[in-house]
Amino acid sequence: MLKFEPFSLDGLVRIQPYLSRGAQLCSDLTAGSLLMWQEGTDMQFCVWNDTFSVRQDVGEQPAFSWPIGADPDGMIDELLAYTRENRLAMRFFAIDENLLERIGKDPRLQPFKYAFDRRWSDYLYSFETAGTFAGRKFSGQRNHVNRFRKLYGEPEIRFLRPEDRPALDRMVSLYERDHLDRFELEKLEFSGTKRLIDAYEKLGLYAACLAVGGEIAAFSIGEVIHDTLVIHVEKALLKYDGAYPTMYSGFVRLVGEKLGYPLKLVNREDDSGNPGIRISKQQYHPVGMVNKYLVHVHTPAARLSGIPVLPAGDVVLTAMRETDKDAYLALNTDIENNRLWGYDYREDLMLTGPVNGDLFYESVQYDMAAGDSVNFAVRLSEDGEMIGEGILWQFASDGTAEIGLRLMPQYHGKGYGRTAFGAIADFAERELGLKCLARCFLENTPSYHMITESGFRVTGEDDRFYYFSRT
Repeated sequence: MLKFEPFSLDGLVRIQPYLSRGAQLCSDLTAGSLLMWQEGTDMQFCVWNDTFSVRQDVGEQPAFSWPIGADPDGMIDELLAYTRENRLAMRFFAIDENLLERIGKDPRLQPFKYAFDRRWSDYLYSFETAGTFAGRKFSGQRNHVNRFRKLYGEPEIRFLRPEDRPALDRMVSLYERDHLDRFELEKLEFSGTKRLIDAYEKLGLYAACLAVGGEIAAFSIGEVIHDTLVIHVEKALLKYDGAYPTMYSGFVRLVGEKLGYPLKLVNREDDSGNPGIRISKQQYHPVGMVNKYLVHVHTPAARLSGIPVLPAGDVVLTAMRETDKDAYLALNTDIENNRLWGYDYREDLMLTGPVNGDLFYESVQYDMAAGDSVNFAVRLSEDGEMIGEGILWQFASDGTAEIGLRLMPQYHGKGYGRTAFGAIADFAERELGLKCLARCFLENTPSYHMITESGFRVTGEDDRFYYFSRT
């Protein structure tokens, strides 16, 4: 049986040789990225038979990286056994197009569903043109660099030295002050940046700065994987006009000079759905994108050709429609109503753009496309307005799945929840052959009654939840 060990910096150093052997272009499976984004993911490492895989939480459930090393095929068998033994779904994260094709040809991994979110697609650039900004289409970038040169003199771009640490800390503090109003994901990224500053030397990464008058105006940290420079961090102070393109181009040239030979590509990672960052990265003329797929193997959702219509007493369950976007926005942003659902949109790391109906609706479509959930809109008639949401999710290898349901406050206490909850359980058992589970907060008395009156019994409790199973 595979044994995954909790994340540690020493563990990351040990598995670095495996990361350098991977053939994927995506940034997720690099030392810098794993260090930056391990917070809150329960990241773990496993080496088996000279083959490596990462386990981490993706969307509240564990997922695995595709095995890298001497025996990836054998490790797939071991991962299948591991997920069965631990009652986990078999899910893969950071899967590129080549691996997706490979999964599609592997009979052990059928059926499966998959999806990618454009927000997390990596931008690829030509290493040569990134270092020179040659050509008419880069005239804007050249103008910014020339403006920097005119205002502050010839750019001093060099690798960071130990004696630069006080100046770097001052720069980071100033940067943080200039970016106080940030999404939760941006705060997490900044926390990861600080960890990377402390650890880049131990990991053998490249770190360089743009110095102006003894102070640091910008800095970058990256690493080389095969023929690609992956840039994990690009930070510049707003007061230095033109610092970003000057640092970017100079960093690429500096790494090339250090290596003594040119690379092929620069990976500047994703834009996280931030409109400003997206526009900026597009203006640097990417030569390609790396879409990173989430793959759910053996998901019960793969048995469905679509979301069925389920009439049940006073309610009807249907697929969610584009016309439901406003209602779904209201459902997701009602803080008090979601308190006992365990959700607060203000703390959702995946909300990286404007908070509107499109964002929540597209999130549901992604989850369903990836096979992670089956979502229903609850209505009083088939053509009626959406009054709530039912979800079938947390599919496990032992044939269990969890049901959740929430209604808008004005529809509480009318029996609609109990009817809809029972209808989803009946559908899951009858059509998908699943054993249904549920949970609710200890203080959520209405949900307790809704669940038990739908044929579920209490199977246990902890300091937060009651747990239920359908009898």
